[in-house]
Amino acid sequence: MKKYSLSLIVLFFCLVHTIGSAGTVFAETPSPPTGYPLGVSTKTNLTAGGTLYFNTDQLQEKQLVGQFLAKNITSNGSSGLSKGGFQNYQGSLRQWDLEQIDPAVVSETITGSDVIRWYANETSFKYVEGEDLHYYISNPPTENELNNALQYYPGMRDNFSKRIYNESLDSFPTFVDNGVSNFSQVTSNIQTVSDYYAELIDTDQAVLCNSAVQSAEVNTEKKVVNYNDWGGQSSIQINIALKKGVTSQAVAIVDIDGRIEHFKDAQDISINYTNYDPDTMLPPYVIINYKHFPSFNFSGSTFFHAAAYPSLPGNKEYEFEGNKGVFFEGKYADQAVPLIRSDSHTIADELKDKTYKVATHLIHNFNDEEKEIQFRSNASLFIGTVLAPRASVTLDDTQGRVLGSVISGHDIHTNMPISIEESTAMFDYDDFPGLGDIVGGQELEAPVKVGEQFNYNGNEKKRLYSISQKVPEYSSRTPIHTFRMTDKLADSLEIATEDVMIKDESGADVVDCFTIDKNTENELLLEATPESLADESFYGKTYTVELIGSVKVKPEELTDPQIDQLMIANTAITTANEQVKASNEANLIVDFVQGKSVIVKYLNEDGQEIASTEILDGKVSIPYQAKAKEISGYTLLQTPENENGFFSDEEQTVTYKYHGQLNFSAVPTQISFGTHSLSAKDEEYKIKTKDKDLVIKDTRMLGSNWQLRATLSKPLTGNKTKHVLPEALSYIKDGKPVTLATDSSTIIQSATTTSHDEYNLSHQWGTSDDGLKVTVKSGEARADQYSGEIRWELYDVVSND
Repeated sequence: MKKYSLSLIVLFFCLVHTIGSAGTVFAETPSPPTGYPLGVSTKTNLTAGGTLYFNTDQLQEKQLVGQFLAKNITSNGSSGLSKGGFQNYQGSLRQWDLEQIDPAVVSETITGSDVIRWYANETSFKYVEGEDLHYYISNPPTENELNNALQYYPGMRDNFSKRIYNESLDSFPTFVDNGVSNFSQVTSNIQTVSDYYAELIDTDQAVLCNSAVQSAEVNTEKKVVNYNDWGGQSSIQINIALKKGVTSQAVAIVDIDGRIEHFKDAQDISINYTNYDPDTMLPPYVIINYKHFPSFNFSGSTFFHAAAYPSLPGNKEYEFEGNKGVFFEGKYADQAVPLIRSDSHTIADELKDKTYKVATHLIHNFNDEEKEIQFRSNASLFIGTVLAPRASVTLDDTQGRVLGSVISGHDIHTNMPISIEESTAMFDYDDFPGLGDIVGGQELEAPVKVGEQFNYNGNEKKRLYSISQKVPEYSSRTPIHTFRMTDKLADSLEIATEDVMIKDESGADVVDCFTIDKNTENELLLEATPESLADESFYGKTYTVELIGSVKVKPEELTDPQIDQLMIANTAITTANEQVKASNEANLIVDFVQGKSVIVKYLNEDGQEIASTEILDGKVSIPYQAKAKEISGYTLLQTPENENGFFSDEEQTVTYKYHGQLNFSAVPTQISFGTHSLSAKDEEYKIKTKDKDLVIKDTRMLGSNWQLRATLSKPLTGNKTKHVLPEALSYIKDGKPVTLATDSSTIIQSATTTSHDEYNLSHQWGTSDDGLKVTVKSGEARADQYSGEIRWELYDVVSND
């Protein structure tokens, strides 16, 4: 048999059926702490505020395991060594982790030689694979008591000693969390828990249920007879209809008044769950408060029945007619899925899982019973946890048994074995929900915070954190006056209040339901508006807050090659009236990643590269600085706007544009036409030598126009005679001579730039007809060495096209 562990939510309660005219009065008794629905007895199979008596004679050869708590544990037998298994789980399936059940027995004292021998027996206190289990005893037996009990078993003294749990009572969370500091307080704790549930309803009979229940009924007005029981028994019939399509767990609290005649002697309990599939749905919790009974009903016999009924098609519902005397199980027998048929001491194999589910989710609270409660029924098992705060309990296995936890504020007498399988039938405390609105409002859930992770990209706004917060269900008796979320942000985070987004479960924007502020300590304050708190539709929903902002990173953090990530932890706090809950710690992770390169280009006006490209690299958001180059023949047009900036996750290009120049790359300083004899006829002389070529380079935009002009600064003049040949120097192009003059410039070449390559105007001057020539007419020259000067000029001109 496995232990049933099911996930639940905190539930909202409402009053769905009330018998009598008295109004509902809600418990003033303190509620059990969260996680301890049965107080200090929550995690036990047997709890006795007084003494737990084991009949060791009748239990000698039987298995007895589980979690036991008592002020004193003793025996009322003299059997010697147990031949069964006291706290021996060996060979069984592992139901719990060892630390969940160790120590297995907790008490202030133990008395009686039989019990001491049980504790020390070699086969006692063993877990599944032989691991030692322990027991806690505040005041262990004296040496004299140990000697008397173990005088014939000296080898067991070590067993007794090594199994003692040596921590103090303060080490038990169950005691500490319930405010129990000694065993004398166990009884009052049990009574307080019982009173808490009993006082939830102050009417003659009533059913309280949560929002997972459509309706519920107890047959307070008419007697219902179960003719399936021996002779036909008067039945306590509880009918619970779950809401169709609801997945949350149902909870019902039922008051049964023993002053009603057909309840006073009822020995049949029939529970019917409609719209319930036990294979797929969470089992409902049922707490039954028995009040004003003159004596315990179920000492003689008990007939226990429970059944599930699947949903009817469409809007059809089962009819609850218990207050008309209708036996529900008989009317809808063809629809019933049996959960419990407790008319013998055994459970049919096909019902075992279902019966255990009901047992672990059912409490019988005999709140005002003061006479001893005796389970001596030879007819059936009693199913569910027995809570008897003011009465002792006797469990007589020869005639009656209980499948569930037994909790008494006084003594328990038992000869009832508990198998490993049966020990799992203790009340399912793990999943028990709070009682929500019925006792003063739903408990506030802690906010859930999630931090984002992203690559750092400067001051770009991103979602940094999200916070999910469930607002408790609406409570008219305990209204929420303040609902506030606070979030102390790290100094490196910048979040503007207008960038905070709030959405409900449907994704709708509900930022108007809150006021949002931020103080000088960089703390965000979100508070529900008075209008929201007055609106019932505001409650019971989960709201998601998205914090949008940026991260400020120190330059040294960015440039440090050893730092590639920042982690910023953060916790949010939610306050609802006096309840305060902190979220989990969420980490915002900011990764520093290598940015894409910055490419620096140097282009002329034609878009051509005129210098080598530079590549700059760095982490995203680190600043970069590009630089212009001095390039011969070019002048920088303008500095690009992105000459400096920040590396990013996108490639960037910085382009420097240059304006070209029209220049001479080379100009001859010496041109020689040679040495010639005077001639009686006209002569033309070509260039013989020159020290340099006449070279022009135009780096301006292609298509630019230019002219080369020549002016005779000094005509050819004899060095000795000073004789002048004024028109002797000319330039020939395409066979047409143009005489160079001193009073005007002569166009030598007009051209359109088609390339930025150098243009050598003079490379064929000595080999072709074109170029500079000296023309000497007959009789004009004298014997002398002639020299002159030419001024070459380049002009940027406009095309005539």
